[in-house]
Amino acid sequence: MVSLGRLLVPQERVALSASTFSTFLLPAFVSYFAMGVLVQRKRTAMIRVALLPVTLLCAYRAGSSLDLSFGIPSYRFFNHGLVLAISTLSMRSTAWAFVKKPYKRIALQPNKTFNGDTMPGCTSNQLTNDDDTPLFTATWNAWDLSVNLRGIGWDWAEGLRIPRSSCGTKSTLEFLLSTLAKLLFYALAFDATSGATRDLCPETFGSIEGRTIFDASLPPLSRYIRSTIITILSGWAAYFAIELVYQIHAIQFILLFRQKSSQWPPLFDSPWLSTSLTSFWGHKWHQLFRECFISVGARPLSYLLGRTGGVMGAFLISGALHYLGLKAMERGGHPVVVFGFYIMQAIGLILEGMWKRCTGLRVDGFWGLLWTWLWVVFWANFMVDAWVRVGLVGLKSFPDDYRPTVLLVHFLKHYLVLFRIFESS
Repeated sequence: MVSLGRLLVPQERVALSASTFSTFLLPAFVSYFAMGVLVQRKRTAMIRVALLPVTLLCAYRAGSSLDLSFGIPSYRFFNHGLVLAISTLSMRSTAWAFVKKPYKRIALQPNKTFNGDTMPGCTSNQLTNDDDTPLFTATWNAWDLSVNLRGIGWDWAEGLRIPRSSCGTKSTLEFLLSTLAKLLFYALAFDATSGATRDLCPETFGSIEGRTIFDASLPPLSRYIRSTIITILSGWAAYFAIELVYQIHAIQFILLFRQKSSQWPPLFDSPWLSTSLTSFWGHKWHQLFRECFISVGARPLSYLLGRTGGVMGAFLISGALHYLGLKAMERGGHPVVVFGFYIMQAIGLILEGMWKRCTGLRVDGFWGLLWTWLWVVFWANFMVDAWVRVGLVGLKSFPDDYRPTVLLVHFLKHYLVLFRIFESS
């Protein structure tokens, strides 16, 4: 461990290697893993609280010291991902430190219910509330807990709504094949949408140097129509990227840790059909950080300011998470813009609550759909502008010659040539 004073001063990042991995990243993960073991055991509250500062310091050291881009500007998004992961580790550790009731893992069996929704693979607790999870079992369970952000198969995911899926009716092989097909589709869709965004203006915001999406040389109407198109394309690219990573992890953990397909239900619930901000943010958008935002943001502020404070607290923590991710790009990301997007989403939710109290009606239907997308997309213009200013949109996730869209075009060309040869013969 280095001194606290040095930790608080920004240090030059060092490239990832076996030495820096063991020095920076491994201590953060080991302390996080230990918290995951302890949170399943009784009479560990004092140990967890004592371990929390160590975990947070190790996490800060790893997130601020490692350079996963190896100094290559086009790979800066790896540092973005690193800081998002480290921030999530820190928030989960903070929540675990103050848990009053030990976490219990739920046995996985077919065709049972989970959190009110039918989800194949879940049944009652393996242990009663009076039992203490054995240390060996808790250690094995901690591997699942450490990466299980939604709490599927655990008793702590109260209120979580899981999109319905037919994955429980499929064999493991069928599920893996369908997941692989989804992976290929999302890789192609992500490459197409992110590439289309860059191609709109590759010399400015489409480059790793980054510029604004608001072209001052255009009339106001044309300027904001253009920025809205860029925003929508970027939003779809983000959606496809998240789905792509999720499908990769599903295949990895089913093959490596023998997990069941029911532990990998759909991540999104058709967010484009949201008829209110409440449904969009409440369950249709992915719920990967739900536990973190509630435990660290919503619950503390709700004690002080009620529901309004809880809503605002959750979105403030979300803003902090995304701001830190952009800061890892070493190009900034204006805090007013980044936090502003999430604060305005919280205000939109509060306005929906006021509408329901005043009229007795929920925001819903066609007008709710229109309201939701006008509100989200309008404020997302400024958030996406923050993305492109740090060069996030201009970064390339695939080498030029191996982009999925390029490979697909080559495949189609060869297929047409072979088809014509076959047809002529």
